[in-house]
Amino acid sequence: MTAKKTETKEVTIDDSNAIPSFIKVKKVITLPLLKFVTNKAIYVTIEGAMFKGREMPETKMEAATLCNCINLETGEQVQIIVSAVLESTFNEEYEDNSYVGKSFMIKKLPKAKSDAKYFPYSLAEVEVEA
Repeated sequence: MTAKKTETKEVTIDDSNAIPSFIKVKKVITLPLLKFVTNKAIYVTIEGAMFKGREMPETKMEAATLCNCINLETGEQVQIIVSAVLESTFNEEYEDNSYVGKSFMIKKLPKAKSDAKYFPYSLAEVEVEA
C-alpha cells in the first residue's frame, strides 16, 4: 500500500493554516470578522442576506446585524457587522435582498459632528474583473 501524497494548497478559510488538498471543507461554521476602519475602503462580495446575530443577555444592546461576504482583496470568507445606517442604505437601494451576489466598496467615514450618534458610510457597487 502506498502512502497518500499530502500536498497542501491554499484555501481561503484562515490565513494561518493551509488545508491538505485531500480535505474538502463541507461547511464553514465560524467566520472571521472584517472590521471597518474609518476612511479605509473594504471590497466584498456579499454571499447571503443580512441576519441578526446572537442576543447577548448581559448587555442592553440589540443583537448585531451580520452579513457573510468574500473579502475581494484576500479571497477569504468573512463576516461584517452591518450598522443601522448601512443596513438602511442596502434595504432602500436593493429590494428583496438583491444585494446578494453583488460586489461592493464600503467605506466608513468620520462622524460629521463630534456629537453625532452614527458614522456615515460610502457605498458603491463595483464590478470585479476576472
